[in-house]
Amino acid sequence: MAESTVAVWAQMQASRIPERAMALARRIAAEQPDLVGLQEVSIWRSAPAAPNGAPTGPFVTDYDQLTSLLDSLAALGTAYHVAIANQNFSNETFPLPAMTAGGLRLVAFTDRDVILVRSASLSRGRITLGAVAGHTYSVQLPVSVAGIPIAVQRGWATADVTVRGRTIRFADTHLEAYGYPPYKDQIRNPQAEELAAALEDSPYPVVAVGDVNARPTMCAEYRPGTPQYFEDHNVVAYTTLTEAGLREVWPLLHPTDPCGSAGWTSGQSALDNAASTLTHRIDDVFVSTGFTALDAYVVGDLESDRTPSGLWPSDHASTWAQIRLDHSHSG
Repeated sequence: MAESTVAVWAQMQASRIPERAMALARRIAAEQPDLVGLQEVSIWRSAPAAPNGAPTGPFVTDYDQLTSLLDSLAALGTAYHVAIANQNFSNETFPLPAMTAGGLRLVAFTDRDVILVRSASLSRGRITLGAVAGHTYSVQLPVSVAGIPIAVQRGWATADVTVRGRTIRFADTHLEAYGYPPYKDQIRNPQAEELAAALEDSPYPVVAVGDVNARPTMCAEYRPGTPQYFEDHNVVAYTTLTEAGLREVWPLLHPTDPCGSAGWTSGQSALDNAASTLTHRIDDVFVSTGFTALDAYVVGDLESDRTPSGLWPSDHASTWAQIRLDHSHSG
């Protein structure tokens, strides 16, 4: 396990988190959305360790993706406020050893889903931030880490925001990516059911964003090239959300080509790919009844989005949407 931890630590460092944070910040600053939903926002912390694995000094934060992004946004003159950072999986209680450039260290990783609100929208009174909440899915993926049985915690975050007297509930999630063959969806599907039930109970119209790790229902059979993969036919979680009254914005605005390459957000096999390898869409924006979709497009998939060293900002591209809450559906 120490060897695999070494590999993960080296891969993380090679991903140039601060540099990619600036690339993400440039895209956000260019679009200046009122609300942003982020997934897999990590913190990496470490402490010096003795050969027996005992810490010999305090833990320090080596990389914090959220701090890097917020600092980059501030440097670009487009500040954002953290509405909520909902913690998912963390091994802070059982840090693992890794040989780093600074010697043997214990390494801890924490994953979060984050909702950001544009600071100018708050300060100018365009948006009022109300109740926020973090939730953990009851069904979790069981794994073993260094012989320790654990459950991979995932969840969702919500923020109630009022715009010109009308309140909506903004939800952000990352459904489980892993499971058992062939579809690997035994964890993801009940998570989608839990999320759908919670959002159906919302007293306000809902906007839900996130990495749902399931293809859109209309795209189950669509993927360029051969062979078709079992995972391509996994549409259950997506269908669960739409059957709960949520409509994905992308096909509303691209009805004649809902599965085409313009909407692809996933499939980037490496951050330093010479060319994009995106092949499908699993990063979605959903709205409940009462919204009108005005625009939707993908960012983070162009050569111009890459960092100075040639890295893609993320292994996923991002779906951006402009929507309007119709007056007949006031909060």
